[in-house]
Amino acid sequence: MNADNFTYSKEPYYQERIFNLVGFSQKKIKSKRSTEKFSRKEILDKHRAKKGKPESKTKLELEDFLRNDLIQNYLKIYKTKFNLSHFYFEPGVDEIDDGVSTGSLDIKVIFPNKSLESGEEYLAIECKRINKLLKKKRYYLDDGLKRFITRQYYPQSDNTVAWMLSFMACEKDSQRQNPKEIISHFNELLNASYKKHIIKEIGEEVILNIDPTLDVFNSVIKRNDKTELIVYHVFLDYYDLIEP
Repeated sequence: MNADNFTYSKEPYYQERIFNLVGFSQKKIKSKRSTEKFSRKEILDKHRAKKGKPESKTKLELEDFLRNDLIQNYLKIYKTKFNLSHFYFEPGVDEIDDGVSTGSLDIKVIFPNKSLESGEEYLAIECKRINKLLKKKRYYLDDGLKRFITRQYYPQSDNTVAWMLSFMACEKDSQRQNPKEIISHFNELLNASYKKHIIKEIGEEVILNIDPTLDVFNSVIKRNDKTELIVYHVFLDYYDLIEP
């Protein structure tokens, strides 16, 4: 594959394939869930039953369920279509620095062994549910992107690419916002709270050669140790796929 096709010369060879796998999976999810919608109530009931705590509830049960569904029922099944047979998509994997857990990655994409020679051991993907509400956007930045800035994620890795994956979902139509509107607000918040870490704002450059139905926006940040990280912001539309 010709690396000149990519936006950044440092972008790894597998990036386009994973984008297109996620875009393909999104189409499959929409096809299935347009008639067989996710149920918030059923997901919460299942969460309580599996945890053995009938009254328990966490703010992450839907987010985690959507992530797990994406991995188990789509990414792992269809990865062979995109020459990713030897890539592993694993949920909830701890990041370790000197024997200490610094955080838990939502999705860790483990590469084939030959990639280890270049220091690209894995791709870190952080997942969030998002809509137009300010608290959701602050959560995306303060409990998501910031973890890359502080090296809570990639504490010992030289990888220069990461993903933020958003499940766009809301309980009220008034909370809907399209990806371009969301990133516009993200950039306002970034400039207010993380300005010294911004090298390229979200969506500043065009991304080439990916599934045109997939909403992806790039950015480049400077971490606390002064190293640069390319972060892709990927938006999956679940607005009409979840019922109460």
